[in-house]
Amino acid sequence: MGDSLIRSISGVRGVVGKSLLPNVIINHICAFAKLLESKHYNQKQKRIVVGRDSRVSGPWVEMLVNGSLIASGYEVIHIGIASTPTVQFMVQQTQASGGIVITSSHNPIQWNGLKFVGPDGLFIEPKSCDILFSYADYPNGFDFSSYSHQGSITTKEVANTLHIEKILSLPFIDVAKIKSKQYTVALDSVNGAGGPIMTALLGQLGCKIIGLNLEPTGVFAHTPEPVPANLGQLCELVKKEKADFGIAVDPDVDRCVLIDETGTPVGEEYTLAFAVELLLGDCGRKGYVCKNLSSSRVVDDICKKYGSQVVCTPVGEIQVAKKMEELKAIIGGEGNGGVMLPDIHIGRDAPVAAALILQLFANRGFKKMSELKASLPQYEIVKLKAGIEGLDPDRILQDYKTQYRGKEGVEINEEDGLKIDAPEWWVHLRKSNTEHIIRVISESKTVEQATEIAQKFIDEIESKRSK
Repeated sequence: MGDSLIRSISGVRGVVGKSLLPNVIINHICAFAKLLESKHYNQKQKRIVVGRDSRVSGPWVEMLVNGSLIASGYEVIHIGIASTPTVQFMVQQTQASGGIVITSSHNPIQWNGLKFVGPDGLFIEPKSCDILFSYADYPNGFDFSSYSHQGSITTKEVANTLHIEKILSLPFIDVAKIKSKQYTVALDSVNGAGGPIMTALLGQLGCKIIGLNLEPTGVFAHTPEPVPANLGQLCELVKKEKADFGIAVDPDVDRCVLIDETGTPVGEEYTLAFAVELLLGDCGRKGYVCKNLSSSRVVDDICKKYGSQVVCTPVGEIQVAKKMEELKAIIGGEGNGGVMLPDIHIGRDAPVAAALILQLFANRGFKKMSELKASLPQYEIVKLKAGIEGLDPDRILQDYKTQYRGKEGVEINEEDGLKIDAPEWWVHLRKSNTEHIIRVISESKTVEQATEIAQKFIDEIESKRSK
C-alpha cells in the first residue's frame, strides 16, 4: 500500500503528514457540509455527530474537523473516541444532518481518514461521494459563517451507553439467560475504540472478561485487521485461560471475529452466519437477507433451510445497506465479520454481532463454540490475488465470462467484477483500483479445494503475461 490519498465509497484515507494533510481534511469536511446543504440532501438543521477511533493522530484531526464545522455554522455533537457504528447510531438518535467518523478502519497506525454518514445513518452512496470529492477539489465555493452565526460544540459522553441500552432492549436478547451462562470471554480490541464499549456490553451480559489490548491508545499491539494471521496472541490467551471463546474487533469496531475454545479462529464468515441463524431459526423472522457477493454460501444454506431469500450486492457496506433499505431486509452484512441489523441501524456493528452470537450460544445450549460452528453448514474461503502487470483486467474478466456462460449449473454475476457460481464452488474475480492485481476469492467445502480452485484461476491469469 502506497502513501497516496485514497478516496472511495469508504471515504478518504491517507498517511498522516504525507497524503492526509490539514488542508485535505478541511477541504473534505467543508465539502461534506456543502453536500448536506445541497439539493442532494437538503438538510436544514446543521447538526453533525463527530466521533473518532483511538489513532494517535486522532486528536489533531478531530480539532480540524470540529473547527471547520463550527466555522461553517454547524452544531457539532462531539462523542469523542467511539465506534463507527456508535456514530451511525447517534446520527439517527439525534436526528442530525449527518456524521463524520475519524478513522482509517483496519489500516496501519500511520494512516487516518474520514468516513461520511448521511442523515439516514448510512454511509453516503457512491454518487454522493463523487460530488463531495468534486467540491473538495474546488474549495473556493465554500460558505463560512460570520462571528454571529458560527456553530457550536456539544459533548455527549453517553453515546456508548445509549448504544448498549438499545442493543440490550432488543426483544430477542434475553439478558438474564445469557448472564446465567457466565461465559468467560477473551477480548482483543487491538488498542482501538472497541475496548470501552465491548467491555461494557460483555460485562452487562454477565461475562467474565479476559482483556487483551483494551486500552484505546491507538498504538496497535499488532496488525489491526482481525484476520487469523493477526490473532495469534488472542488464540493463545483463549487456550491459556480456558476461555469459552474469544472475540476480536478492529479499531473502529464494525467487524467482530470469533476464536473457539481450542484457540482456533472460527472464521470471519461465520459471524454473519450465526447472526442469521439466530434471526431466522430462533426468532422465526421471515424476509430478505442481504450480503455481498464475496460472502460465504453458508448464509444461503441457512436462508434456504428457513424459507428466506438471499440477495447479493457488490462489495461495500453502503451497497449492502442500500439494498437492505430497498427490500426492508431483516438482517444483512458482509463476510468479513460485519453484521447489519436494521432493528438498531443499517451498518456493520461489532457490539450487535457479539450480542446476537451470545444469545444464539445460550439458546442452543452448546458447551463449546466449536460445536456451535459444527452445527451449521461447513465451507472454507480463501482470498488470494493474481498479478496482472501489463494486462487488461477487463479483457480477462470478459474472457472468463465467455468461457463459463451457458455451462450447466453455472451462474454468472457481473455486478461487481465477475462471480462464477458452480454447484460445488464459486470464485469471485475483482480488479483492484489501486494495484495491478485481480482479487481472487474462492469458496468450497475444504480449504484444499478452495485453494486449488483459486490457484487455477491465478495460474491462468498470470500465464497470460508470458504470451
